[in-house]
Amino acid sequence: MHAALHAQCSGSIDLGPDVVLCEGQTTLLTPGPGYLSYVWNTGSTAPVLNQGTAGVYSCTVQELAVGDDLVVNGDFSSGATGFTSGYIPGTGGTFGLLSLEGQYAVASNASDTHTNFPPCTDHTGGGNMMVVNGAATAGVSVWCQTVTVVPGTSYAFSAWLSSMVVSNPAVLQFTINGQVLGDPFTAAASSCTWNQFYEVWNAGATTTAEICISNQNTLTSGNDFALDDISFNPFCTYTDSVVVVVNAYPEPDLGPDQVICGPGPVVLDATTPAVDTYTWNNGIATGPQFTVTSSGTYWVNVLTGACFGRDSVTVTLLPLPEVDLGPDLTSCADVPVTLSTGLQDAGHRWQDGSTGTSFTAVTSGLVWVVVTDGPCAASDTALVTIEPCNVAVEVPNIFTPNGDAINDQFRP
Repeated sequence: MHAALHAQCSGSIDLGPDVVLCEGQTTLLTPGPGYLSYVWNTGSTAPVLNQGTAGVYSCTVQELAVGDDLVVNGDFSSGATGFTSGYIPGTGGTFGLLSLEGQYAVASNASDTHTNFPPCTDHTGGGNMMVVNGAATAGVSVWCQTVTVVPGTSYAFSAWLSSMVVSNPAVLQFTINGQVLGDPFTAAASSCTWNQFYEVWNAGATTTAEICISNQNTLTSGNDFALDDISFNPFCTYTDSVVVVVNAYPEPDLGPDQVICGPGPVVLDATTPAVDTYTWNNGIATGPQFTVTSSGTYWVNVLTGACFGRDSVTVTLLPLPEVDLGPDLTSCADVPVTLSTGLQDAGHRWQDGSTGTSFTAVTSGLVWVVVTDGPCAASDTALVTIEPCNVAVEVPNIFTPNGDAINDQFRP
């Protein structure tokens, strides 16, 4: 008899969406709790991976698919169906339904099948079990069922065994496709005590598994037992991966603080590679450059993904000195010409290297001055012309108006 194929290993795991981090941040990756094993591509076997390095991370988990039990009626709740047996259903006799060896019955209480059996109940209580009067022939299949399996998949086989009579406990052998599964399993030496047989089997290349339970005990005295909750569940393996991206914190650079002589403007430049957005302190400007026309401290925030960077700079705009030497001057040689800026608290440097607040010109030429006030400087120039003003007037005492252009007229 073949059991129907269940939906084997139809689940999945989810490590979540790809993760974007900033340098120094970490994220917890997990497919969730409750799996039998966890294997990450980093070599970790923990259920949670704390990671802060860029890369692709995958996790493979394994779970026992309890809801995908391939055994039909393994708890005998549907009675004596879904399996085959080399034993026969109880035919009755002096001690009840299972008076003879090599017979079985499905019942909720062992004493209902044999008057010498104690009132044992099924493994979980309130249900049925398969009660067996062991045969005197070894190796006879007590219970068999064939299930469809997926090649390469591992399966967990489990069955519960209890002695009905203390003497000569049954010794069961479990096989799959005729191959022994685990060591012989001996029932407890006390009645009504349930013990579990458990083994893992891999399907390899096969697509079906004939599971059989046989009794190796040949004694007719005692050798009575019960089976219950026979199951065959796949170990399901699921894998998922997630990409972790780590962005460096952007580092805008507005340069050193600036002192500017004059009214400006000053253009601040925060251009930074791979930046998504710029936000300046006025809350309006969003470009990489910002024009400053007044003194103050200015900052910019930049974002690369969720990574934040900031820089600030202080800009000081200082007025230039107001230097005015006046218009160009003409003077007589005997009249000194003095030029002054009128700025008493500023530094001066005249064209001759002097540093006074005024300069006296005694010869014609271009006069210039550079005035400094703190870090700021301004200059002005003036042209000074010195002329000989003291002229002697002579009146000739003779003239010759003969038309030769020499002394033709009488004049000073």
